[in-house]
Order: sequence, then C-alpha cells, then structure tokens
Amino acid sequence: MAKNPDPPDPADGGDDPTEKLRKQLQERIDQTKSFPFSRWILPIIAMAVIVFGLGSGGAGLLEIEPGEVAVIYNTTGVVLFGAERRVIREQGTVGYFPWFQRVETLDIRPQILTMEGDRDPSDERKLDDLRSADGRPPNKVRRLTVRANDGSNFWFGKLEIHYQLDAAKADVIIEQHGRGDAYKGKAVLTHSREVLRDEFGRYSFLQAADPSTYSKATSLSKNTLNSRLKPTGIEISQILTPKPSFDQKVETAIKERQTAEQAVLVNAKQRERLGKEKDRKIQEIRESKNAEFQTLLADLAANQQQAQNKLVSVQREADMYSIGRLAEAKAVHAEKVTRAAAAADAARERAQGLAAKINAVGAAGSDVLNLEIAKHIFGQLEKITATPYARPVPTVLDVRQIPAIKGE
Repeated sequence: MAKNPDPPDPADGGDDPTEKLRKQLQERIDQTKSFPFSRWILPIIAMAVIVFGLGSGGAGLLEIEPGEVAVIYNTTGVVLFGAERRVIREQGTVGYFPWFQRVETLDIRPQILTMEGDRDPSDERKLDDLRSADGRPPNKVRRLTVRANDGSNFWFGKLEIHYQLDAAKADVIIEQHGRGDAYKGKAVLTHSREVLRDEFGRYSFLQAADPSTYSKATSLSKNTLNSRLKPTGIEISQILTPKPSFDQKVETAIKERQTAEQAVLVNAKQRERLGKEKDRKIQEIRESKNAEFQTLLADLAANQQQAQNKLVSVQREADMYSIGRLAEAKAVHAEKVTRAAAAADAARERAQGLAAKINAVGAAGSDVLNLEIAKHIFGQLEKITATPYARPVPTVLDVRQIPAIKGE
C-alpha cells in the first residue's frame, strides 16, 4: 500500500508518535496475513478502537462552524481509516478516528490584513489578547515602509489587504503554508510586503505622491499577488492604499511643489482661456469685417451695375445724338455746298461784269474815273466840317488831291 507523508508541521519536534503507531500497525498486519482469520483482524481492531474511544470519552466529533472548512488526514495510511486527505466544506458535525486521523480547520471568511502602526501588535501583547470579537486570530501588522528609487522613504498610515481562502484548496493551503493560521504570516504577509515594496519602490517620492501613480502600483500589486497566491488557494480581492506619508521636510517640499503645480495649472488654464477669448474676438472681428466686406462687395456690384446701365444709356443717347448731328451736318453741308456753288456762280458773273466794266472804264479814260470819284466823294463832303490848322486851304480845290474812300 502506498504511503504519503503527513503535511509539514513546524511545531512538532523529534519523531512523530502517529508515524510510529502507523508503522507498528502495518507490521502487525503484515504478520497476520499468513493466518486464515486475518481478514477479521482489521474489523475487530477498528471496533475495539471505536469502543475504546467511546468508553474513554475521546470520540472524534468536530463541529464545522459557518465560514470554516475542515481537512481530515489519514495518519495511518490504512484504507480502513479513509482517504489520505479529505476536504469537508459542509457545515455541521463531522466524525473522525482519534489517533488514526487528524483534523485541520481553516477560516474561509473574507479577511483583512491591516498594516498599521510602528510595531507588530503581537510583539507587545499575547496572541490571545489580540483575537477579534468573533474569535479569529489577528490580521494586523506594522505599517508598510517603502524605499523609493531616489533613496527616500515613505510609508502608509493604514493599508488594508482584503483576501479570502479557496475552500476547495484547503488541503493545498495547509500543505504549502502549514497548519492553522500559518498562511497569514508565511504567505499573505510575506508576499504582500515584498510585492508592495517592489511595485511602489519603482517610483520617486514625487511620483509616489501622485494618486494616479499609487493607484497603478496598487493594481499591479494585486495582480502580482494573485498570480503567486491564487494557485495555493489564497485570493486577494482588494487592496486599499491610502495616501503615502513622508518626512516633514519631504511633506513640505511636496506641498510646495503641488502648490506650484496648481499655480502652473491655473496659469495654463488662464492662458488657455485667454487664448480662446483671443481666438473668439479674432473670429468675431473676422466675421464683422467679412460682413462689411460682403456688404461693400454687394454695394460695389450694385454701383457697377448701375454704372453699366448708365453707360449703356449714355452710349445710346450719344449714338442717337451723333446720328442726329451727322444728319444735321450732312444737311448743312449739302446746303452750304449748294450755296457755295450758287455764290461761286454769282461771283463769277459779278467778276465778269466788273471785268467788263473795268474794261469799259479803261477804254473811256480818266474822265470816267473822275466822274465816279466826284459822284461818290462830293456827297460825303457835305457832312464834314474842317478848320484849317497850319496853313490855309487853297481856294482852288483839286478833286484829284482828295483821297478816295475805300469801299465806295
């Protein structure tokens, strides 16, 4: 028959009495296999053990409370006493064989590991004094201190890790971490401190003070812890991380930096608001000027159309005037040409008459000339009154000395 070792128990020291008893029983069974009545030996022994247990008051009865799970181990390796290990998740009373079976119980209710204070409470008081009102062992340890990547230290005033055990893996939890509440120190606490320090230690103290940074680190820590602990039956449901605390000088520097960042943010928002207001005013001016420009374009287009209409009208009037004046000019020209032709004919006839007359006068001699002069001059002398100035006028008047009047 195959034998499996018991789960490790750090509290036990030296040889295990149960292991010795199991070996002795196995030797007795091997010795009795040669007897014909060996098949009755084991039932008889079992009945004897049960009667002895009932008679001595050490009967194996265990009450599984709500929120608990039990694991029954067969410490003998004999099939008569059940499987090597059996997980019982149902509530109620469970029976087992003392000395041949061992029962371990685990609390599967949601639990909270609290990291708070400068010291572990277990260092100052007894464990019994630290149990909660419902009888559960404490889940409280000293606060978490982290060294940032710039060498500074910061800590969390009160950090809570919410976790719960997987009832189906109760035997795995005991096998991996030990009996009772050993998983709290060996698994939850150890891995939590390591993972949280690693994740938060990636940042400087200024980065750690940023809520978005420690929120991200908290989420990564939860995922890392679940990747480690979930296969062993422990699941982290939530990690509540408060704002980290620093030394007073660092706190002052952080506050001053946050104040400066707030001022920068306010100035940036102010610049953004002024920029938007500037863009809005520029847009309003552009829209106003564009409206004016469109109005001017419309007015210019209307004026241009009016000017073109007037130009067409003036051109039409000018054409009509030009046509009228050309007609008048042609008529006057024709009339003048006719008159000029008539005047030329009349002048030609007068010239011919004068020429004939001159020829006749020239033929008649100077007497005709004197007669003409006297005819025209003497009539004008009656209208002239003259007084001699220098010398007296001769009494004898020679009509030849009187100048002829031009045009007569």
